[in-house]
Amino acid sequence: MDSRALLQHQLSTSHQIVKQCVNDIADGEAGRLPAPLLSPVIWQIGHLAVSNVNFIKRAGVTSGPELPERYTALFKSGTGGAAGYPPFAEVLRAFDDTHEALMRVVAEANLDTPTEGPRGMWKNFGEAFAFSSAHRWYHIGKINSLRALLGKPRIFG
Repeated sequence: MDSRALLQHQLSTSHQIVKQCVNDIADGEAGRLPAPLLSPVIWQIGHLAVSNVNFIKRAGVTSGPELPERYTALFKSGTGGAAGYPPFAEVLRAFDDTHEALMRVVAEANLDTPTEGPRGMWKNFGEAFAFSSAHRWYHIGKINSLRALLGKPRIFG
């Protein structure tokens, strides 16, 4: 399997697992804070959508999916907690749409194109896209902890 196919597989699999982890989360549960310092399930999904757009833009694509203007401020790193979140179904659609756009970028990008990630986490597009999959798995873990705190079975862990 070549690098591009592996990246596409990793992103597809992580997208599928995120969706499995939230398929039984109701709108009211998605925004619930089971512990005061944690960001709710809806924030995890919105953050992944915003992150997808950031990876798309980092690859130089300017015609990617448009998120509602407030999404960046609502779902960027360092935010979370209690907030006026949009409906969960809307945030899930944003995650799906941005995932599909990211998959198109991965299919077409020159993976060796240099780009430096924060704190040197990646050096080119291929490494950035690999990080995006790893980043999803981090949030899959968070979602599963939140599921347990909501009284739902954990899918992983």
